[in-house]
Amino acid sequence: MLRRIMSFLVFFLVLLPNLGWPEPERFTVGGEISFTKTGDLYVELVTEQEFESDKTFAFRLILKLTPVDVDKGKTSFTFQNVPRGTYGIQCFQDVNGNGKLDTGIFGPKEPWGNYRPKRPTFRAPKFEEIAFRLEKDTTDIQIEVK
Repeated sequence: MLRRIMSFLVFFLVLLPNLGWPEPERFTVGGEISFTKTGDLYVELVTEQEFESDKTFAFRLILKLTPVDVDKGKTSFTFQNVPRGTYGIQCFQDVNGNGKLDTGIFGPKEPWGNYRPKRPTFRAPKFEEIAFRLEKDTTDIQIEVK
């Protein structure tokens, strides 16, 4: 009897991973960023939790601009293998090369932008103002960094 139970457990444990549990859907997010200054572009695809905390971003790009990019004043970006969900995109241009968005008493000192074109006056955007629901590949996003 114990042998049968053990055989059943081994069979079940071998079969369980192959039952066809669906993998979460994954998508591509991308587009183009326009800018007027020089310096690396930091692009972050964030969840609401990441946006409202100091957590490490699961999706972050640092785009090193080429002379051609600088002449054109724009460059493209792509995030791949992104699970379905609600995200925001925030971006800044690191003009002084210190790897962070410098802020002062009146807000950012370096150019910044986000997915939604609305830029609040005298405050940072809220997550719901930059959020979008990702349910398919989205590759036509336009961000203006100013």
